Amino acid sequence: MTLLNVKIDKYFIRDLLILLIGVGLYVLSVQLFVIPNRLASNGVAGFSVLMDFVFGINPAITFLLVNIPLFIFGRKYLSSREILLSIPGAAAMSIWMIIFEAAGVTGIQFSNIIFAGFFDGILSGVAAGLVVISEGTFGGTLLLGRILEEKWSFKVDRVLFSGDVIVLSLSLLTYLTLPNFAVTLLSCYLFSKMALIVGRSDYRQGLLRRLTSFFPLLQFEAQSIKEREGR
Repeated sequence: MTLLNVKIDKYFIRDLLILLIGVGLYVLSVQLFVIPNRLASNGVAGFSVLMDFVFGINPAITFLLVNIPLFIFGRKYLSSREILLSIPGAAAMSIWMIIFEAAGVTGIQFSNIIFAGFFDGILSGVAAGLVVISEGTFGGTLLLGRILEEKWSFKVDRVLFSGDVIVLSLSLLTYLTLPNFAVTLLSCYLFSKMALIVGRSDYRQGLLRRLTSFFPLLQFEAQSIKEREGR
């Protein structure tokens, strides 16, 4: 079976499931750590919250309006398979939100919000890494990062973090307090790095090489991981 010249086989289904799990974990992180601790979301999700606060525009509408041109632009530079995976990835954002709200997931409120930023950065970064492994996206800055990587060899983590800094700066000027801004910035940095650590084997190997230059005892472990990933 094919769709838009893309073969729908067991590998496509596997990647789609990885994508949906990744999107689910990302939304779960927002529900658990971002919302109850009054942090800002990153990327297009954060921009959607900003537009809702300033202009009263429904976040779903902003998310849709921003993603439409990104998908059109991405169609020129990404494969049909990547686009076909990214469409359900973007739709799954809203679906998972509805599921978690129906399940009564209320989140965890920390007395020190830096813990919320740390755990959000780790969990959402792992989630984004799974999405990268699937070779799809959930739209927004991750989709933009993939486009810029394919076209001009930009680093995905730098695109993600740069987009987050722009959105957070606008949020700081409108509704976000300075302590929450700082914690959200930490979360966004961890998010961008964890996405690559989980999603890209070459990044993991480069990181291990840098670590082994400081800790020679890790050299054996790094070589073992490289051999396993090369099989």
